[in-house]
Amino acid sequence: MRRSIHSKVFGRLDRCQVHSTTFGQNEMAMAAGLATLHVMDEERLVKRSATVGKKLLAGLAALKERYEMIADVRGKGLMIGIEFKPPRSLKLKAAWTAAEAAQKGLFSQLLVMALMRDHHILTQVGGPGVNIIKLLPPLIIGDEEVEMIVSAFDAVLAEAERIRGRVWSLSGQLIKHALAR
Repeated sequence: MRRSIHSKVFGRLDRCQVHSTTFGQNEMAMAAGLATLHVMDEERLVKRSATVGKKLLAGLAALKERYEMIADVRGKGLMIGIEFKPPRSLKLKAAWTAAEAAQKGLFSQLLVMALMRDHHILTQVGGPGVNIIKLLPPLIIGDEEVEMIVSAFDAVLAEAERIRGRVWSLSGQLIKHALAR
């Protein structure tokens, strides 16, 4: 907003917190928070997330044996990180190197995009310049969703092993964009 408007709205000490948050500091927000804590306690969501998280970690860790680009699968509960490393095979190594030369961490971004595009799974890269995908599913997922997530990662990684596959098809455009900066 313009400085003149800001000064009129927030310019006095008694008005400095006129709008600190839309959904907080009111009775409805407090009731919603208490209801959330009640459901988490009643449905034992924290304990359940530990159990379901172990299943998801085990399923994703099993993929490490099949795909050379998986360096590590780690996590706690349903907070999971999948780290990737350069492949050994010559063709894949060339594609990886080109992507990483354009922008460090681009390979994991390609996987994130494929997971969303092809499987409607929302993930994120672990941070700038790293080849780690973080997976933070909701606490209420069950065995069916665990199987779906593992299958999606399996399919995307299998596709990534094919240089002419859909995972790499977008890399050319992303590399051009990265180099243009």
